[in-house]
Amino acid sequence: MLSLRRRILPILCVLLGAPVTAEFLQAYQALTGDPVAVAGAIVFLAPLYGGAALLIREITVRTGRGWPATLILAAAFGLAMPGIVDLSMFGVDAPGVPYWAELREPTLIPGLHVSAFSTISWAAGHVMMSVGAPLALLYAVAPVHRGRPLLGRVGIPATIAAWTVVAVQIHIDGRESFGLTPTAGPMILMVAVVVAIAALAMSPLGSPVGVSGQSRTVPAVLIVAGAVTLKVSMDLLPSTWLGVAAFLGLVLLAGIILHFAARHRQWGPREIGMLGVGVVIGGILIGFLAPLPPGVTATAKLTQNAALLLAAVLLAFLTSRRTRQVHDGAPELRP
Repeated sequence: MLSLRRRILPILCVLLGAPVTAEFLQAYQALTGDPVAVAGAIVFLAPLYGGAALLIREITVRTGRGWPATLILAAAFGLAMPGIVDLSMFGVDAPGVPYWAELREPTLIPGLHVSAFSTISWAAGHVMMSVGAPLALLYAVAPVHRGRPLLGRVGIPATIAAWTVVAVQIHIDGRESFGLTPTAGPMILMVAVVVAIAALAMSPLGSPVGVSGQSRTVPAVLIVAGAVTLKVSMDLLPSTWLGVAAFLGLVLLAGIILHFAARHRQWGPREIGMLGVGVVIGGILIGFLAPLPPGVTATAKLTQNAALLLAAVLLAFLTSRRTRQVHDGAPELRP
């Protein structure tokens, strides 16, 4: 592990970048357009999203797992967030979200009172935006840290403690916002499901993907366009059972394409970084289409949308520059 002086910048980038990609690209919150409020929220949410991404990466790196393990652990986190932390999975009504019933009710699962569409879309969103995008960009632009731990003996427990403090506060807020008092049964079931999913990361499913060493490249523009299309398509699907089927189909198709590309094309930091850039741009484009949040002016919202899009374009250039002459010739891809 490198010295703290060399690790502090990537740690801060993930800590502060993950809340942005997770919560602020789509500009749906009441603090949209208020830079001071947004900055404060990013700092507050840094341990929750950035801390989770760093801990997931730490587990993957220290156990010798690959990107599949990272995504599996991200899926466990993505389910834990609405099911255990903020309780949105069980919320019947959400103050300030006028379309909540429209999002939730068409795909309610009988007996569980959980929306199938909301659950899979939130979980996938966390996989792509809360964990996947920040770690993909770190992998691309910080080559010296690839496959190396970022958190040490102090950093790991400190990150866990900070994550727990913020998660508890979010959980309390969720109880108040949704008027919920979770019972032991559903919570135990949710924990069991999350643990079971996380355990899959340590199975052969989480092993690094072997690369073939092919010299045939995939154009960066095609990777970005594909990731943008995936993200936008997912967010525009209707919250119906047909939408659930289409969503799962998109996830399956994306998985097949990525597995094929990793095995049969030149696939390394450049390609992984461009995937991250693509889903970020997709999230920002959806933000332009998002309804105006209560109390937010159109000018403030569009200004934030435009600033984020400009930042994403600059990030694409940085990723391209940092990976221009790089091809990971190792037989396996690890975060």
